[in-house]
Amino acid sequence: MKIGKRTGIAVSAMALLLGVAGGTAQAAQTTTTGTTGTLACSTSSATTPRTATVDTIHIELRYSTSSRCAWGRITNADPGDQVWVDRSSNGGSSWSGPLGLTTVQYGTDTYTPAYSDAGYVMRACAWNDTTGHIKCTGWY
Repeated sequence: MKIGKRTGIAVSAMALLLGVAGGTAQAAQTTTTGTTGTLACSTSSATTPRTATVDTIHIELRYSTSSRCAWGRITNADPGDQVWVDRSSNGGSSWSGPLGLTTVQYGTDTYTPAYSDAGYVMRACAWNDTTGHIKCTGWY
């Protein structure tokens, strides 16, 4: 049975809302997306399609295959370092961002909220507050 893109998104969102999306070892992060704020993103079934490094900070663009949402994550960072995502509807020629700008408060890692990437490509970017260097992953 073939499920269309809109149907798949609606089924995923409904399953998430009803709590039948399945248990995972890590709690799923959710957020509202778009201008309507009605579609929830889940971070379950996550993959890492793009990575980059700025100085010693590891940058990941994370993607949920179940909810078609993406977010940025940094590891090996210090308090003050930042991560965000950019989203483009034209392959990266222009983009919206920074979206979900998040600063490491303590520890060595943090992540942005998840955003719907249906009809978009996205990338994750990080800023090292010690060196002032910025780097982004490739678009996905």
